[in-house]
Amino acid sequence: MAETLHQATEAYLEHLKSQGKKDRTIYTYGKDFQLIEAHFGADRKLDTILPQHVGKFFKSDDLLKLPSGKERAKPTINKTMRVMRMFLVWAKETGRINKLPLPKDTPMGHSAKKDQQDDTGKKRKTAQAAAQS
Repeated sequence: MAETLHQATEAYLEHLKSQGKKDRTIYTYGKDFQLIEAHFGADRKLDTILPQHVGKFFKSDDLLKLPSGKERAKPTINKTMRVMRMFLVWAKETGRINKLPLPKDTPMGHSAKKDQQDDTGKKRKTAQAAAQS
C-alpha cells in the first residue's frame, strides 16, 4: 500500500533526527511540511504527486503568501522549496517513489550538480559524482 504524504514526512523527520539534525531544524522543517501538507493534503498518496503538482505548489499562494495575504519572504520560500526537494530526493532514494516529481527548472542545489567548473574553467566532478563513477 502506498504511503501518504504525512506518513512519509514523519518518516523523513525521524530520519533527520537519526542523522543528528538539531531540534530547531526538525521544528522548522516540520513547519514547512505543515505548509506542504496543507497544499497537497496530508492523506495524499506520495506516489501520486507529479512534477506538474510540485510546479504548481512552487507558484501557489500557499507557498508565496502568508495566511494574512502578505508576501512571504524570499529566503523563506527558497527554504521551503529546498526542504520539499530534499524530501522528494530522499523519498526516491529510499524507494518510496519511483520517479522524482520535480519540475525540470527546479534548482537542485550544489550537491546535486554532477559536474562543476573549477577556477580554471575546467570541468571537475563533485565528490558525490566521483563516488558514483
